[in-house]
Amino acid sequence: MTWQDNLTPEQQQAVSSTGVHARLLAGPGTGKTLVLTRRILYLVHDIGVTASDILTLTFTRAAAAELRRRITNEFGNGAMPHISTLHSYALSLILQRGARGKLPTPIRIADDFEERFIIEEDLKHIMGLSRVTEARELLNQLSADWERLIADADGYRAPNPQFHGAWQEHRQIFGYTLRAELVYQLKHALEEGIVGIEQKPKHIVVDEYQDLDPCDLAVSKGLTEHGAELYVAGDDDQSIYGFRYADPEGIRRFDKDYTPSVSLDLKECKRCGSQILALANYVANQDPRRLPKTIAPAAEVPSGEVHILNFANQSREADAIAHICQWLVTEQNIQPEQILI
Repeated sequence: MTWQDNLTPEQQQAVSSTGVHARLLAGPGTGKTLVLTRRILYLVHDIGVTASDILTLTFTRAAAAELRRRITNEFGNGAMPHISTLHSYALSLILQRGARGKLPTPIRIADDFEERFIIEEDLKHIMGLSRVTEARELLNQLSADWERLIADADGYRAPNPQFHGAWQEHRQIFGYTLRAELVYQLKHALEEGIVGIEQKPKHIVVDEYQDLDPCDLAVSKGLTEHGAELYVAGDDDQSIYGFRYADPEGIRRFDKDYTPSVSLDLKECKRCGSQILALANYVANQDPRRLPKTIAPAAEVPSGEVHILNFANQSREADAIAHICQWLVTEQNIQPEQILI
């Protein structure tokens, strides 16, 4: 298989863009993951880039696993590029190179059980809090300050100094690091030259760029300081992790943050028909800051149907959805596994 096989002209153009940083705007169903997979194939087989010189970062572990599976299918038993989440990559670098002595050593990441049943419970007791959720909220506030880089502001002080002191003492005694601070610590280690990258990647591919928070974006920028070419993919319309402080402005201002750079687009949607896309665009256009873009259904995709339903309460909504599903199965011969709620 060659990298061009079964790609549309716009996908081929997106795959083969090299020489400058690039932003790929890819709406739903336009083949983003396929393009990322083929780009790595193109870099290795056509450009001659060594697989170990390519770093691919994703937002979730599921996305990393899917991309790894696809690239394995393309590469066979050949050498593989590094593919991981940003948190996993931060941990690997910190384990290799240290973290300015600001983390307890040896580095050990607290798992979900330890956070919930040891750290939060202990902090609740130390602080004299009435509920463990109060301790969790205070830890979440620390995480939010790291993710939004508020903790880097001049004159920053922890919002609750008593809790901050209790947490610092507790972590030194038990010797743990929170997953939430990994990327933040890597950002500072990169800026201060404490964490050196032994094998600096020449090409960095970042998936779901719209879901990166300000700290993630700063690390992405720092990884390019040694001359790596950055290729990011995503869609600001699909930024749904605001609760985690995802910053869609990162993908919107990419051309200003990285110069020179090129903007690439995937416009043909093979997942949704014209009626569904029309409503989706109507909703997306209510964001005055969204990037202007065109997305159109592929010729073979049916127009689809859209129905907007309103219910007085959740109980009536649940009943109605159950009846709709029953009608689809009994009257329209739709298999239950083909229905997604």
